[in-house]
This record gives sequence, C-alpha cells and structure tokens, in this order.
Amino acid sequence: MFTVHVRWVDADKTRASFTLPGRLEWSAEHVSALIQMLSEIRAEMSPSVPVEPPPPYALEPLHDPRYATELHPFSGGTMLELRHPALGWFEFVLPSRERARMSALLAAQESQWRAHRR
Repeated sequence: MFTVHVRWVDADKTRASFTLPGRLEWSAEHVSALIQMLSEIRAEMSPSVPVEPPPPYALEPLHDPRYATELHPFSGGTMLELRHPALGWFEFVLPSRERARMSALLAAQESQWRAHRR
C-alpha cells in the first residue's frame, strides 16, 4: 500500500527514525496498514515488550471484548481471536496444554466469583 522508511538511531534499536508517505487523506485501511507497520517496527525495538503483563489495572482494561475460538486444525490447540475496537482482531494459537490451563483458571475464577456473591 505504501512504504515507510525506517532508520535505526542506535545499534541497540532503542530509537528509530522513520518517514511516512505524504497523504492528504488517510482511510481506515491506510491507518490499519500503518498500525501494522508500526507494530513490526516495535517488535524489533529494545527493550522488547515485557513477557509478563503489567500489574492489574496499570492499563485501562477493555470491557467485554468480542472474541472467537475454534480448534486449530493442525496443532490441536485453540485459535483464540480477540477484538480491540481500535486495533482490530488479534489471533493467537494456544497449545492444548495452555487451553487446559486456561480452562482451569477460568473455572477457579468462576468459583471464586460465586463464593464472593453469596
């Protein structure tokens, strides 16, 4: 769709300089493509995105996101898709062992919630 030229400012890739193509108007499709491109640049930067999530409520959580799941046909894992209202759909494949772990965690939270409501 368009090209973004990236120049790393330092060898550790902690900072980047990039130029955006000149546009008078940006459609939703253009902005989505730009977000994708920026995410690819971010993936190369350091420090990397933390492996562990931030403390609870350090970020504003999205309430009641749309999601979809299905069995992944090749790995036997679960395809999990989550919709961010601004960033679009994110797809993840959870291995079957993680599906079982997540199921157990969700069941424990449900039990905890039911006990709390009594």
